[in-house]
Amino acid sequence: MNNPILETVLQILGQLVRFIGLLAFGLGFGWLVLEFFRKGQQAWQLQIAIFLGFVMLIIAVAASLAPAALGGFGLGLGIAFFVWGMRTKKKDEE
Repeated sequence: MNNPILETVLQILGQLVRFIGLLAFGLGFGWLVLEFFRKGQQAWQLQIAIFLGFVMLIIAVAASLAPAALGGFGLGLGIAFFVWGMRTKKKDEE
């Protein structure tokens, strides 16, 4: 009952789901880091803790994930930083 075509299709689907899941996780984590870094208390200790937690998560993800899944996570982070990180607030002119 070993069907190599079915196993290959299921492996590809599993890798695609993992990629999409980590893409969404990267987007969410990037948004969360930016929100806490900007709108949190402006104490430097909190900003250092957020930065160190971010770096430690990236190290843990890089050490434990497959390259394609790591690419999805990195792509999600990059999109989050470009979308929400480079946004400027428009001031209302009266």
